[in-house]
Amino acid sequence: MPLPKPAMSRSSAIVLALTALLAAGCASLHETRMAQAASVAGVAQESFGKPAWGRQGEFLLNGQRVRYERGAERLALFEPLPAALRTPLRFSWAGPAGDSAAVCEAWTPEQSANGRLTDSRPWVLSCRWGSAPAAMLQIGEGQMRRGRLGREGAYRRGELTVGLRSVHLREGSVQPQAAAVGYEMLYQGTVVGSLDLGGAQPRLRRPDPATPLGRAVTEAALALALAWEPSR
Repeated sequence: MPLPKPAMSRSSAIVLALTALLAAGCASLHETRMAQAASVAGVAQESFGKPAWGRQGEFLLNGQRVRYERGAERLALFEPLPAALRTPLRFSWAGPAGDSAAVCEAWTPEQSANGRLTDSRPWVLSCRWGSAPAAMLQIGEGQMRRGRLGREGAYRRGELTVGLRSVHLREGSVQPQAAAVGYEMLYQGTVVGSLDLGGAQPRLRRPDPATPLGRAVTEAALALALAWEPSR
């Protein structure tokens, strides 16, 4: 007859429990959450992608496949544009309205006065979707707020326009970060979607993707997420 296994001592169980709590606490320290506007604070968030994009790959967003190719191993709107890179990104999304594919170009304009103040040269990301009606996204240098040079732009499809702006405040903090911790999508002046880039993977809050507004927010968020790298 096999001998019974000795029961775990009370002290051993306490040590294991404390170790698990400590590990969870350490993990949470590395998670920086973006401050959310009140209009989207109650919207469920969806995590997607992977910790490192690489040059190409695919992933699922709520069960819908996204495929992408990037022109560089590292690509981020708040880092210099890699030399001689003109087509930094291509991607497709199998959304509720069918497949949509985007081709994105990039260039670096002349350095502005604000760029000289912050010792930066923001580059422009410009994406086009050919599916009817055609859509376009463009984002580049935005306004200077509290010493931080943001990125701003817009997504347009037909008569629908969604504004885009970077967010530099973390949840619970009053000190803005130099690089964005995410982006907001605005419709008629109200934040209707957000892309939180504070963690290892993007987190998206959006309207129903089956609606024109939800489609716009999703396509814009995918472009912005793929032009981003997680913090090292």
